[in-house]
Amino acid sequence: MDRPEPDIPLSSGRENQKTLSTTLKISLIIGVFLLGSCVGVYHFFARDLPSTARLESFEPSVKTQVFAMDSTLIGELFDQNRVLIPLEDMPTHLVDAIIAVEDRKFYSHWGIDIFGVVRALVKNISAGKIVQGASTITQQLARNLFVMFDVSISRKMKEGILALKIERAYSKDEILEMYLNQIYFGSGAYGVEAASREFFDKGVKELDIGEAAILAGLPKNPRDYSPHHHLERAMQRRRLVLKSMADAGKLTREQADSVSATPVIVAKAVARGPYAAYFLEYVRQYLENKYGADRIYHDGLQVYTTLDPYLQHVSEDSMETHMIRIETSRHYENTRRAFEDSLDAGYSNRPAYIQSAIVVLDPLTGYIRVMVGGRNFRHSKFNRATQAKRQPGSAFKPFIYVSALQNGYTPADVVLDAPIVLDLPNGDVWKPRNFSEKFAGEVTLRYALKKSINVPAVRVLLSLGPESAINYAHKLGIKSRLRSVYSLALGTSEVTLLELTSAYGTLAAGGIRAEPIAVRYVVDRNGKMVEENRVYREEAIDPQTAFMITNMLESVMNEGTGRGARLMGFNEPVAGKTGTTDDYTDAWFVGYTPEIVVGVWTGFDEKVFLGRGMTGARASLPTWTEVMKAHYRDHPGDAFDEPEGIVHRVVCEDSGLLTLPTCTRVRREVFIEGTEPRRHCDREAGFMEAMPGYNEYNNNGWGDR
Repeated sequence: MDRPEPDIPLSSGRENQKTLSTTLKISLIIGVFLLGSCVGVYHFFARDLPSTARLESFEPSVKTQVFAMDSTLIGELFDQNRVLIPLEDMPTHLVDAIIAVEDRKFYSHWGIDIFGVVRALVKNISAGKIVQGASTITQQLARNLFVMFDVSISRKMKEGILALKIERAYSKDEILEMYLNQIYFGSGAYGVEAASREFFDKGVKELDIGEAAILAGLPKNPRDYSPHHHLERAMQRRRLVLKSMADAGKLTREQADSVSATPVIVAKAVARGPYAAYFLEYVRQYLENKYGADRIYHDGLQVYTTLDPYLQHVSEDSMETHMIRIETSRHYENTRRAFEDSLDAGYSNRPAYIQSAIVVLDPLTGYIRVMVGGRNFRHSKFNRATQAKRQPGSAFKPFIYVSALQNGYTPADVVLDAPIVLDLPNGDVWKPRNFSEKFAGEVTLRYALKKSINVPAVRVLLSLGPESAINYAHKLGIKSRLRSVYSLALGTSEVTLLELTSAYGTLAAGGIRAEPIAVRYVVDRNGKMVEENRVYREEAIDPQTAFMITNMLESVMNEGTGRGARLMGFNEPVAGKTGTTDDYTDAWFVGYTPEIVVGVWTGFDEKVFLGRGMTGARASLPTWTEVMKAHYRDHPGDAFDEPEGIVHRVVCEDSGLLTLPTCTRVRREVFIEGTEPRRHCDREAGFMEAMPGYNEYNNNGWGDR
């Protein structure tokens, strides 16, 4: 029997259809409204965000690295300590560790982990505080790339939008590479390579699983998980990272437990030391003047310099050892130790202890091999090698004698060492005196220079005029303004150690001046050459004059004021000169071989009395000698090359003329051909003609030995 159809009013069906239609319309309106709101919110927060084009051209800040002559790293210039490396150079276990602990779904989400956000929201609401975050690796990259670290809903919205943009612009591997090069790991290290070097003193390629897990645990809280400062916390964090790797299937439980039980050797935290600090600052100033601060701190330049790291270390150590010796023997009240004690006690005065500076140059190229601008860069950044202008004293005398030799004098010419009174333009009189307070009478130029006698140098300058000496000093490499006064002969015009050492280097190079160079070449982060400094050389004086003045300065080392170097064991062919101011405020020694020229200055920053007897030979020569000995530690030194046009004659040291058998003080002297003496010694008038055998002596040319 058929069941009767229910009696459904037609109006009811129509009402249901009407209700459904209304619901759909409302839903559509709400959907459009929500979509419009989302689009509006997106555009509101995206209005001042970087464009995709900027993202695609973004290059992270990379530090500039400065290398020595042997390509060892000597310093870095940066706002952020970062070394970029490609993803393929990072060990797989490090990448796995980072992903496991920071963003396990990195390869499956599209920039934002919605489920992670919901999960974190629930846990945070339940706890009543923030206990879990939900930022993906892409979001963290966005936050770090564009420096958004404020805690706000606005920042989170912008971070999410940027993450979406980044995901559209880059592949997952590219995002991961940027993240691992960008993220901060603590102790000033940005990126995995810098962090690996900071905490383990090796490249990231060399990290084992345990070390990689330490690094992977740092980005969450670089300060509290630092293995330098909180090793136990870092180890606890490592265990969590290893467990996460096991949960993600990147390690077995047994492997994770085994690595967790393995100790980690963390590199000692190294304070950015003062090694070659004055040289590094000299290079930094050069680079900043040429390229600007932004480029050198962010563009990752590779700067290859002229520094000799071994000699730099020796110079710094030798100088400090000698300065301590002087402080102890002279009983100075202001010492470096006393200054450091005052710093520990909370005082911050300018250092008043004795200082010293060293410059070492290659005379053929002008390469600056060593630069020490003071005893401690942290105490004082003032570079006494390049910025301090001081009176060179007798260290300036070689330029007076260069002028004389260029104007026809010879090393055997005789000049009078006797009192002299000079009228000055202001109406005063000047009575130059010798260091010994004695006078030697007639002396040769060689003798006057090797004994550093003042009055003969003044007499030579009187005969030539100060302008001649100034001209040759500038040709040789002195750049400071020199006063046209007769006291110039005694080194009263101030110069820097760098320019004085460079000028001596011109003599060492046979009269060819080479401009001092600290930077050989610069390449950018992609290895493209940015700058190459070629050696610049020009002839300053003729090679014969350079050889003669060098030969005279060899006498200083063997018989004169520089002979202390021989007593200290330096026996290679060398030329040099001491310099001491009358009031004992500045003590110098500059000397050279064919390979190297070394200049040392010692004194106080204020022109303070060093102490009686504190000459260049006592205050600066010992340091100079140690540097020279270090340079020649593994090979002998060569003699200076003698140019064509030089002749040798045996002369009487009293008269400068060819010798007789009765001459008691004789020397083999050097002359430019044509300037050698042709007369024999006439100290005893008429004696030669009366001597038996005189004619035979004269005719056989015994004086030409």
